[in-house]
Formats: sequence, structure tokens, C-alpha cells
Amino acid sequence: MKSLKDERGFMLLSIIFLTVIISFAAAILINAGSILKTSQSTLRLTAIHLANEQFAELESRAVAGNLSTGKIGYLGLSEDLTTKNLGQNNPITFSVKTEVSNGSHTNMRKAKVTVEWNFDGKNSEVEFEKNIRLLSE
Repeated sequence: MKSLKDERGFMLLSIIFLTVIISFAAAILINAGSILKTSQSTLRLTAIHLANEQFAELESRAVAGNLSTGKIGYLGLSEDLTTKNLGQNNPITFSVKTEVSNGSHTNMRKAKVTVEWNFDGKNSEVEFEKNIRLLSE
């Protein structure tokens, strides 16, 4: 027959094991959350880079004298719109949309660049506006 003293030792050991298992589970969940936040930050930085590249191409067109108003697709390399380095089986594709309109002066254009992507079932976007000076003749 077991004594009460033996059962108390077993109970303490069970509580210790349970605490260790719960701690490991919590650590895994916290790490998974930080990986998701890091991935979103990486994607946001990629989107900012794509927008800056689009603005550079628009400025280049303005200097060449052929920046017209209207909707413009992505002017960079198409392979820049897909990333595969986040450990996901499905690549993440970005969409870059640009709207160019007349600015406040005759030698200015207003460019609005929107970059969109979908990650882990969530749609995200960043939007930037910039005034671009046309080449004076």
C-alpha cells in the first residue's frame, strides 16, 4: 500500500513536468508570432523598395520628357514582383499600381504608387505619393 508521502512526491513531480511542457509550448507560440511579424516587416520593406524603384523609373521618364498622365504598370523587372525567401511553399507576388496626374504647376506631375501583396491570407498594401518635376525646355 502506498503511503501519503509517496503520493505527494508524485504530485510534485507531475506539476513540474506539466510546467515544463506548458513553458515549451508557450515559447513555441511566442516564437511563431515573432516570425510572422518579421515576415510582415520583410514584405513591407520589399514593398517600399518596389515603390522607390517605381518612382525612380518615373523620374527617369520625366527627365527623358515622356512621363504622361494616366495609369502605369510596374516599370521594373517582372521577377522583382515575386519573393520566395520566407520559407513558404507558395511564392508571394506583389502588385504595383501607379496613377500619374497633373501637378499644381505645369512642369509637375503627381505620382501615386500603391503596392499590394497577400501573405498568410491577409491582404496588405502601402501607398505613396510624390511630385515629379518634368524636364524644362
